[in-house]
Formats: sequence, structure tokens, C-alpha cells
Amino acid sequence: MSTERRTFALLPGLGGLLKGEFHRWLGRRILLHSVVWTLLVTGLLWLVTTTMANIEWRGFDLLIHIWWIALPLGSIAIAQNALIEERQAETLPWVLSKPVSRPAIILSKVISDALGIILPAVILQAIIAWFMLPALEPKAGLPIQEPEFSRYLTVVAVQVVIVVLFVGVAVFAGTIFRNRGPVAALGLGIWMLLWISPGDVFDRLTLGGVVSGELTGESFKPITKYLLFDQALDSASGIYWTLLWSALFTLAAIGVFSREQF
Repeated sequence: MSTERRTFALLPGLGGLLKGEFHRWLGRRILLHSVVWTLLVTGLLWLVTTTMANIEWRGFDLLIHIWWIALPLGSIAIAQNALIEERQAETLPWVLSKPVSRPAIILSKVISDALGIILPAVILQAIIAWFMLPALEPKAGLPIQEPEFSRYLTVVAVQVVIVVLFVGVAVFAGTIFRNRGPVAALGLGIWMLLWISPGDVFDRLTLGGVVSGELTGESFKPITKYLLFDQALDSASGIYWTLLWSALFTLAAIGVFSREQF
């Protein structure tokens, strides 16, 4: 309790802001997002696995590929509105007139948007895929086998890291730009950079050797080999560095937003 009080003392208003943000996500919004993500992720998994024979990815490998494309793009699309909507509605001056700190505003946006994506897009889809995929009959090839559960949880945790990174990027961009276009462009640029970057350049700065898909080279990413072929996961330093970059983007957003005049 004392730690919680100390946290809210350092970030006045964080508790109330989080309640307000979570209230926005409850009800129809989280239900709508759950339906959309399920149609996208689970729908593609079912369609590709049961109807397409000549495809390189299927089963849990396909799930990883869908996540790598959909999670960054979805995180950018959702989190880009974190501050822009407030500016357009001119509610930020009113919020700042309350006993709240600017760092608390940024943190409430990052936390609520990240959870609003993680729950329907990662956790829900991971649960559905775990039970659905082994029960499907592929169009061609061997039946889909369940991976080791502990390894599956690790892969799910990596997807959470991806969401946190791109939410941080989008919120940071939202403190610099006033329109959605530049915010989306910056997020997409970083995503494409991670997609096509040589692993030996970005391994120490990003998820490089763990999840980013290069356009050339082996078809199976290291994380797929870890999940399906019982190979050791590459050094986790990429994950730690990505968490650090997520924190740095959030701190940078706090720094820029703290200097903004209303």
C-alpha cells in the first residue's frame, strides 16, 4: 500500500486517469476490438490452414507471422489517437487544470492503450489458437502439433513486448506531430526498418534476431524454431533492449509533452 501511495504521490492523478482510460475501453469498445482481432487473426489462421495447400507458413508459425504484421500496425493505428483526439477535442487544457501531472497523462495513455491491444489481440487470440489449431485438419501436410506450453507462453510474452514498443513509438510521435499522418508514418517507418534490417546491425537495439522478419534468408524466424523445433532461443538481450527502447520512447514523450504550451 505504501509503495502504491508513493507512486501516485510522484505521479499525481495517475490513478484517476487510468480509471478514466480503462472506462473508455470497457463495454462496446473492447468487445468490438475483440471481434475485429478474432476475425483478423483467428479467421486468417482457419482460412489459410484449412483451404490453402501450397503455403510456406501454417499453424503456429503462421500465427507468429500474422502477429508480427498485425500487432505493430494495430498498435500504431490505435495509439496514434492517444493525444491527437484530446487536442482536437480541446480537452487537454481542462485535464491539466485538475491536480494531475503531465507524466501521469502520458503513462495513462501508454498503459491503457497497450492493455487495450494486448488483451484482445494477444491474450485472447493466443488462447483461441492454442485450442483451435491442433484440432484443425490442414489442407495438406501433417497434422498441427501443440508446442510446449512454456515455450508458447514465452512467444506470447514477446508479442506483448512488441505491442509495448509500438504503443510507445506512437504516443511519442503524438507529442511531436499534430496530425495522424506523420505519426503513422514514423511508426510504419520503424516497423519497416525492423522488417528489412540485417540482424547483425539491429540485434542489440531491437528484437532483431528474435522476431523481426527479414525479406531474404531463412523462412523460419528464430522464434518459430524456438517454438516448434525445440531449438534454444537466441540471446534474450534483444528483448531487454526493446523494453529499454520502449521506456526511452515513453520518457521522451513525457519530456516533449511536459514542455508543450496550452
